[in-house]
Amino acid sequence: MSPKKWIRSFICLVLAVMALLCAAAWAVDPYMQFRVRDNACLLNARFADAGLIANYDYDTLIVGSSMTQNFNMDLFRAELGCKPLHVSLGGLNALEMSQLVQAAYRAGRAEALYLCVDLSYFTDDPAESQLPAHLFRSDILSRLRYLLSYEVWFRYIPADAALAAADLLGLSLPPKYARSRSIDLLENWSMDEPVGEEIFLRNAWLASAPAQPPDGGALFAEMTARADAFLDGFDFSRCRHVFFFPPYSSLFWYNAYLTQDYGLYMKAKEYFVLRARELGAEVYDFQGAAFTSDMGQYRDILHYGPEVNDWMTRCFAAGEYEAFPERFRDTQAAIAKNMRRFLARFLKAYPAKIS
Repeated sequence: MSPKKWIRSFICLVLAVMALLCAAAWAVDPYMQFRVRDNACLLNARFADAGLIANYDYDTLIVGSSMTQNFNMDLFRAELGCKPLHVSLGGLNALEMSQLVQAAYRAGRAEALYLCVDLSYFTDDPAESQLPAHLFRSDILSRLRYLLSYEVWFRYIPADAALAAADLLGLSLPPKYARSRSIDLLENWSMDEPVGEEIFLRNAWLASAPAQPPDGGALFAEMTARADAFLDGFDFSRCRHVFFFPPYSSLFWYNAYLTQDYGLYMKAKEYFVLRARELGAEVYDFQGAAFTSDMGQYRDILHYGPEVNDWMTRCFAAGEYEAFPERFRDTQAAIAKNMRRFLARFLKAYPAKIS
């Protein structure tokens, strides 16, 4: 065989193998880039979210951090009469939320967006997005990168094949694997990490007050600038936007009180509520809820159990805890009252006057 013919044959062989690999990856499609197959493979939200937003049948999208991962989609359907999809990621930052929302705008399916606002959005500059950018694009090079990627071929296609074989053999899988195959239960952590007072006390800790108080004026200016940048990333003419502040535990607020961040958080929240409502969004603030002083509902200072997510869903349906400027002082007073109740129950060794 001549060198030229050998090179042509080699190139043809490589192209044929690549075509075969692409066809197989397209058929399995573990990241849902071309179609949605529930109960098909082990889902990972960081890889699957882009495809789900593009291809899933939904009219309501829930976007947020681990604060939203335990929402019950069946309850959302029953209470709000919608077709929901949640694309939650632990530690989701503001940049990643914007990336997911922009994908939803392009898909054009969402009639309502429920967007969890973590207070870290006001205090932290957005880190780089950990979402794979090529999965949000549809050009040929991005598609090839997906179809030939290491993760697809060495993690998700083998996992999909193993699960398909288990189904054919009639094997009963542990609940963890059954759950991870469900889009409705994507990234749900409630079965792995239970809540309760004992667990909370084991996981929680107190922050010490800083030696020097923060420069409140400078910090507030930075927080409002981040809030403005966050809100400027949304197109409120596209659909209904519902922002909500998740109900952190009273220990979170007590730590903020000790570090003198409490007043800054209150001012930043008030600023955000006013601006968001001016732009036409709805805002819910669950942070004054009475149960935030009940550590039986939590596993650490931030994370609560699925019963709290169910409660928020019912609040959305009933319009309860919607944030209006005239109610802001009442919410602030409720947070302070919950802190005092928390101190009386858990922190008698840490006396503090909370006004």
